[in-house]
Amino acid sequence: MTKSLETDCPEYALRLMQIASSITAQLDLDPLLQEIVDTATELVGAEFGGILVLDEQDPTRYEVLRIHGWPTPCGLAQPQGRGILGLPHKEGRPLRLARVDQHPASVGFPAGHPPIGPFLGVPLRFRDRVLGSLFLGQRLGHPPFTPEDEALLTGLADLATVAIENASLYAKAEEMARLQERERLAHDLHDTVAQLFYSIGLEAERGLEALNADRAPLAHLEAIHCMAARGSVEVRNAIFALARSTSRETLPCVLQTLVQEFEEAVDIETCLILPPQLALPNAELRGVVVRVVQEALANVRKHAQATMVLVSLSADSDTLTVTVQDNGVGIPSSRLPGVMKGDGYHAGVFTLRTMVERAGGGLSLMNGEEGGLIVKAQLPLPRDETRDE
Repeated sequence: MTKSLETDCPEYALRLMQIASSITAQLDLDPLLQEIVDTATELVGAEFGGILVLDEQDPTRYEVLRIHGWPTPCGLAQPQGRGILGLPHKEGRPLRLARVDQHPASVGFPAGHPPIGPFLGVPLRFRDRVLGSLFLGQRLGHPPFTPEDEALLTGLADLATVAIENASLYAKAEEMARLQERERLAHDLHDTVAQLFYSIGLEAERGLEALNADRAPLAHLEAIHCMAARGSVEVRNAIFALARSTSRETLPCVLQTLVQEFEEAVDIETCLILPPQLALPNAELRGVVVRVVQEALANVRKHAQATMVLVSLSADSDTLTVTVQDNGVGIPSSRLPGVMKGDGYHAGVFTLRTMVERAGGGLSLMNGEEGGLIVKAQLPLPRDETRDE
């Protein structure tokens, strides 16, 4: 028999609070919708349930349907907006029926659909917009839904609409962050790879001129080799960053992958130290952190002659510091200013410095007191981005 709200009101109030906590924490729309349907059937004691979400661009069409209580055969037709299911969101009010087939708007059931007797549907309304409808059903012969059931389902629908809107906004924000990251990568590729290819062309012309003048083109070939290697690294880094930008991995996971891949590629002991509570929802800031570590490790591999490298992140209330320190040969102090400007084919360091400064931070290179090189990037933290997600 259908449950009554009057029997255990405190129990249902507690259950609604638990439901609110659960569904508002779910930011992935697809599992959220299924959780709402499953919860509605359990809360009211119905055998069947479903949720329809309207297409945001065309409210006359259904974008998503999720059901509970029976498997959906592959050939079962999707709702077309006719009949009982469309009434709650079209009329903007609940619909409670003892028998579906006795309502004048009933158009029957498609083949493979279980026979439904009692029906209860409520609109999903967020402010002045109707997002869809939440509905329940029982088999023929089952007692009808009660006004208390309607009140329960309406209360759940109010919670559900907030959760659905929250999940939709989260998905849009993630998509916007991915687009911004791709724009940043395109800008970086233009700044580095395009410039390197232009420089390679110039060196090739000079080499041909030297060859035609019976001079040895060896210096020009060496320069081309260095710049081509640099371009290869930049493209590989961009591909890595693009792949990471479409994933939902946390920053610690991405950095651990970087460090692990570095250790597997070279015989250099590498240690990663992260704060216990560090989260960076800001995709652009995450991208800068990853690129700092990528570039610093690439330079350690090519130039440092090191046996150990330490990668560490630390944060205070308003600044995130990324440090990569090795125990290699370092860089002569007289050459450090030139390296920061990109001299000597250190275009990667110059690009990295530009990227960090564009994010409002600063990049520094210095030799360690006991040898090796210290690369340090200090980045401003937006508020509330130092806590774990």
